[in-house]
Amino acid sequence: MRTLFHQWKHRILIALAIVGPGLITAVADNDAAGVSTYSMAAATFGYQIFIVLIPMTILLAITQEIGARIAIVAEKGLADLIRERYGVRIALVMYGLLFFVNLAVVIMDVAGLKAALSLFGLNPTVFLPAIIVGLYLFVVLSSYSIVERFFLVLVAFYGTYIISAFMAKPDWATATSSLIIPHGQITPRFLYVSIAVLGTTITAWGQFFINSYVKDKHLTTEHLKYNRAEIYLGAIVTDTLTFFMMVAVAATIFANKIIVTDAAQAAIAIRPFAGNFAGILFGVGLLFAGMLGCVIVALTTAYAFSEFFGYSGSLDETFRKSKLFYTTLLIQLVIGTIVALMPNVSLFAITLAANFVNGAILPIIFYFLYEFANNEAIMGTHTNNKVQNWLLAGSAVVIIFASLLGLLGQIFGW
Repeated sequence: MRTLFHQWKHRILIALAIVGPGLITAVADNDAAGVSTYSMAAATFGYQIFIVLIPMTILLAITQEIGARIAIVAEKGLADLIRERYGVRIALVMYGLLFFVNLAVVIMDVAGLKAALSLFGLNPTVFLPAIIVGLYLFVVLSSYSIVERFFLVLVAFYGTYIISAFMAKPDWATATSSLIIPHGQITPRFLYVSIAVLGTTITAWGQFFINSYVKDKHLTTEHLKYNRAEIYLGAIVTDTLTFFMMVAVAATIFANKIIVTDAAQAAIAIRPFAGNFAGILFGVGLLFAGMLGCVIVALTTAYAFSEFFGYSGSLDETFRKSKLFYTTLLIQLVIGTIVALMPNVSLFAITLAANFVNGAILPIIFYFLYEFANNEAIMGTHTNNKVQNWLLAGSAVVIIFASLLGLLGQIFGW
């Protein structure tokens, strides 16, 4: 009996030790840019958009697990492997693509943070730079483990969306059945928005981040099964939060045919139907989503820069040792803050577009995941199984066709 107790104690301690990468990466996909995209999607299509959530959750879980497994077994980040296997030119192209897509997301996250501050009557000109500076100094001066705990604390605030959904008093039967029963017509516009929703949930930056973050955590192959469980849990948690977020919007804004262009407007529009407190909670969620998102997405670019070009970069290293890593992080946060503070700058136009691009380029990321995860020289006995390979390949084909139809629909107004 005592032996059994010690075995379970050992397993629980290991599980608690590895918690972080999967949960943080998955929930950070619901950043301020993501909250805005989900809000616009639910406000436009209501419960119809819910049909993408279950397939999206499965794909998120599988792809994040593959990325983390590569990092653990190869002991290298995804960017490291791309540079080593495909050369500097491909690495430069991939980094350029990642940098500009990530920068757009960082700008939207900082803008979401600015909007949340305005919701609570706080002057963004004063408080936004102060928060950004505070976040940057905290990351630079703290160790990996302390930063990770801070991220996990921010994740807890996403629970506000669950409360907002219940206060909206939705039709739960319709909401839950819409997860498996399609409603409405599948138009090019629906495909465009669906790819944007996919692109804000399963992101290029998310694949690079979990890969680098797992490597920075120094997990080993003995942690693989625990890490897999944590990643699957993270995928379920993040898309459950997405579900409640969309329920709050669909039951109020869509039901009353109100047009919103971002999450801040959604927080205001919810109030007359679900109560002032529900709107406040939605705004609180946006505030912490912006804080978590801008730091993690900017960190992804910093990790990728270090790996693509062979420089040192780790949250456990000082600024003096990882100057380029922390400088890359700072550059993005500064640009994001400057753009977000510009007067009369509407980021609505780029929110869906940037997340659509994020979704449309996923097949490129899936290609690298497929190649590395099936390379025995890299993975040894930990290569992909057939189901994982079919899912990667099949998803890539579907995303390519849906992206093309959605893009053509946007161009020609179908």
